[in-house]
Amino acid sequence: MSSIEYYFELYVASFIMWSFLMVFLFNLVKKSEFPMGDTALMAVSLTIFLFYLFSDLLIITVLGFDILHSSATYLFWFSSNLVCLLIILRLTNGAHLGKLTAKLYVIVGLTVNMLLFLVMHVDINVLLHYEHWWFWTFYSITVNVMDVMMIIALLTNKDFLGLLRCYRWVFETKQIA
Repeated sequence: MSSIEYYFELYVASFIMWSFLMVFLFNLVKKSEFPMGDTALMAVSLTIFLFYLFSDLLIITVLGFDILHSSATYLFWFSSNLVCLLIILRLTNGAHLGKLTAKLYVIVGLTVNMLLFLVMHVDINVLLHYEHWWFWTFYSITVNVMDVMMIIALLTNKDFLGLLRCYRWVFETKQIA
């Protein structure tokens, strides 16, 4: 990997983390506008921001850890996303998807990212693929798309991709049958 690619990846990851900070601050300001309103969206935003902050490549590098050259990098990110997802599920336990649409997008985004982290770990550490191949490009694009999807969902709390409609269609169909 060239140094340009390395730094580009670091800055994209930092931009994503910064975006989650801005989403949290946006939801904090929105919450202060309606103090008696629901705090779930703000709590989800804060949780994701904190987990992304503590798993950010630049932050980890500044703290003196060389996570990029570790065999446990993808397991670390998998575990971090899993814990983040479990905390979010606990925080939003009573939140209805119709009211907190972003919850579904965050669940889908974190789950897809976790699966990709796990597959990358197996690919590099078990199957021992060290040469760039199509899956690595797919991984890079998909993880960033999932992050952007979660950012947009946390900003808008709208069903902009129709995931909630698909979710309802699948579960309403199962209940009828």
